[in-house]
Parts: sequence; structure tokens; C-alpha cells
Amino acid sequence: MESNPVDLILSGASGRMGREILKLVMENDEFRLIGALEHENCVKIGQDAVKFIGQNSGITITDNAASISFKSQNNIVLIDFSNPKNTIKMLEICVSKSIGMVIGTTGFSEKELLLLRQASKTIPILFAPNMSLGVNKVFAIVKEAVKHFSDNYDVEIFEAHHRDKLDAPSGTALKMGSIIADALGLNPEDSFCFSRNGRKTNRGHGEIGFSVVRGGDIVGQHKVIFAGNGEQIEITHNSNSRKGYALGALEAARFLSKKNNPGFFGMDDVIS
Repeated sequence: MESNPVDLILSGASGRMGREILKLVMENDEFRLIGALEHENCVKIGQDAVKFIGQNSGITITDNAASISFKSQNNIVLIDFSNPKNTIKMLEICVSKSIGMVIGTTGFSEKELLLLRQASKTIPILFAPNMSLGVNKVFAIVKEAVKHFSDNYDVEIFEAHHRDKLDAPSGTALKMGSIIADALGLNPEDSFCFSRNGRKTNRGHGEIGFSVVRGGDIVGQHKVIFAGNGEQIEITHNSNSRKGYALGALEAARFLSKKNNPGFFGMDDVIS
């Protein structure tokens, strides 16, 4: 017996990730688009959500969530790739409508993260700084690698993204750092180093350094370096397109559509 499609609302529908997700949704009968949201000043408002690929979805991009029909026999999931301020607005809607939320937005403040946690006591929320299935497998590899390179190795994390990405370091890089810090018993506030400009002392033991590039149309590069004496071990993930992120986001939506209970989930729950 065929299962019902997952009904999707996409927040950030005209952005880089939004468009990549829309292309996949139009090719996949397991998902059905029921809403496409953007900010009020978006020039795409009023257009069909998939006009950019010369197709017609019957769903118009809007800044008015109230115009979307939330009546469905299927579990509705909202996927958000926008900005923290907008995500919190979407969070309020999801709580009021009792629908699950997949959050791929990054750059949240501690206060905003607390709001996500609080909402997860009411609705199912899946939050991940990176939706790529490959990246989330790399997280597991890094966690295991730290056990073998904990002594006499310095840890550096490098990341690069396109010129328009605002938060730095990326959520993925910070997640890598947190995994390493946790494995080494370090406090991120004390061990993370984001700049060495003007510093007069050598790096100390237990320091985790971050390097950032913003330029061009780089999709995403992440590298963890374990630097020892006479050798370096590197764990690298390069994204050639956003398709990997979009596939992961849809897997996350599929996972969340089956959750009838509230909770705070991550991509590790999806791939486990």
C-alpha cells in the first residue's frame, strides 16, 4: 500500500536552498508542496514557486502564512532555510498549528536556541547546522578520530563558503569544534580560538582554532586538521552543489512527518 505524501511548507522558498529543495520536490511524488513563504520585500512574491525552472506548482510564493491551508490528512512539515529572525516567526506558527519543523538556518543567538528547545516540548523539531547526510557521517568520523589523535596533536578547523554567507564560522564548523571539545573534555568558551591577530603567545594545549573564507560561489568546504610533529591528518568534506543539503532536508522532513510526539532531533537521529 502506498503511503501518503509528506505535505511541505517551505520557508525561504526563493533562496539558494529553497530552490534546490523545490527542484527535488517536483521530481518526487513522496512530497507535496502546500506552501512557499518569503519575507515581505522579496521580489518573487506572487510568482509560482517553481517558475524559475519553467514549471507550475500551483503554489504562489507569499509572505502571508495565514493564506496557507494547514488542513491536511497527512502530517505537515515546515522546512526553514531563512534567517534566525524569520525562523522564530515560523516557530510561532508551527507551535500554533501543531506541525513539525525542520530548521536548516544557522547563526542563532543563545536566546533564540533556547526558544527552539522550549518549542520542542510542544512540537517535533529537527535542527541541524548542516543537512548533508555526508557531513553528518563526517561528524561521526571526527568523533572517533579524536580518540586516536588526542595527544600531541593540535586541532584546526577550516571552512569556506560563498560571499553572501553571514555567520562565521559556519554552524557546521562550530559543530565539529563542539564534537572535538566534548571528546577532549574541553569547554568551547575556553578552547575555541577565532583570531590570533596581535597575539604574543604560542597556542596552548587544548586550543581549537578556526579559519574562515568567504568568497565567490563556494558551496561549502570543511576540514578538520590534526597537526602533529612531522605529519598532519585531515578529514575533509567538500560540497559540489546544494543538492546534498536538499536531499538531507527532505530526509529530515520524512523522518519528522512520522513523529507524532514532540522532541528535539538532529540529523544523527535520521541516519541512525
